[in-house]
Amino acid sequence: MSQRTRSRYALAASLLTALPVLDVESGKLLEHKQLRRHPRLKKTWDTSYANELGRLCQGVGEGTAGPKKQRVAGTGTFRVINYDDIPQAKRSDICHTRVVCEYRADKDDPNRTRITLAGGHICVPYDVSTPTGSLELVKLMINSVLSRENARFAAFDVKNFYLDTPMKEPEYVRVLLKDIPQEFIDEYNLEDHVRFGWVYFAVVRGCYGLPQSGRLAHDLLSERLDDAGYYETATTPGLWRHRWRPIQFVLIVDDFGVEYVRKKDADHLAKILKAHHKISQDWEGKKFSGINLDWNYAPKHEDRTCRLTMKNYISDLLVALDHPRPKRRQLSPHKCKEIQYGSKVQQAHGEDTSPPLTPKASSASRRLLGRCCGLAARSTTSSWLPSAR
Repeated sequence: MSQRTRSRYALAASLLTALPVLDVESGKLLEHKQLRRHPRLKKTWDTSYANELGRLCQGVGEGTAGPKKQRVAGTGTFRVINYDDIPQAKRSDICHTRVVCEYRADKDDPNRTRITLAGGHICVPYDVSTPTGSLELVKLMINSVLSRENARFAAFDVKNFYLDTPMKEPEYVRVLLKDIPQEFIDEYNLEDHVRFGWVYFAVVRGCYGLPQSGRLAHDLLSERLDDAGYYETATTPGLWRHRWRPIQFVLIVDDFGVEYVRKKDADHLAKILKAHHKISQDWEGKKFSGINLDWNYAPKHEDRTCRLTMKNYISDLLVALDHPRPKRRQLSPHKCKEIQYGSKVQQAHGEDTSPPLTPKASSASRRLLGRCCGLAARSTTSSWLPSAR
């Protein structure tokens, strides 16, 4: 595949999914550090990084967002702190950050930077596991919607789910001053807080990457839902129902897959969530948990169907694995043995004499098979089933 063809192919795929940022001139996918050094892309992604730091702190820039009229409103998750103010017992648990950049054409701001925390020394003295819905439960919910008369499906997504959750006690993170955009340095006077080239932040709300964030956010959400009459079923993690309303939903982290008959019941759930979070609402239920859903609410109940797909999955996979696109369509991974018509026994191929895979090729093969198995598990068609209700 030529460099020009590869660039066009990668660009087409990147416009439809979340990928590392593509340099259309070279055809290469760039990570955060490469973008910060890129002469043409540096300004765009410096602004994106400043926006993410502002979102985690107390906002940044001038604009119309929030009560302070900023470009990006803050969540108060991070707070600048001097190193000497960090408790002695916490200094060995200080985290570092991992910065991920991606292009999302379907978002208001397509140039997205996200910060997650990393560090292997964080000690949490309680169980941080969180019950969540499974893929099997999602498929059962879809069949339930199709089987239930007049039922519909909607998808709700809670924004800043972790960032809206207070921590029981703060954690701490450090970032190299030279990696922070100058706009953010000036607005927060970070030069006054530097220690040996590092700037330190107290993490006072849940943040992606902290082991306890999921548990704290789930427990707080469960408490609020319980006060509104919702409960998690005893034997099926991730399945929630209301004590008397005819509604149920699958909860996967911050994604709600809602089955309802009366829209006012779904509106009730949305109202409870809006009281504490910003949420997005997809009343057509076109996508849930990364799966594209094509609903057919046919007038005749027996004709109701839902097709599950993951659009552009293979195209994106070829880009992610840097696999050349075949010139001719291939429907099999290898040439099939010719069928011997009239023979009662079809002989298999002879002994495989090809050389063993190298460790690198073996790893790539496992990644490819794992991703393809994930696609096979998610893509199917559900039809109406006789309802027991």
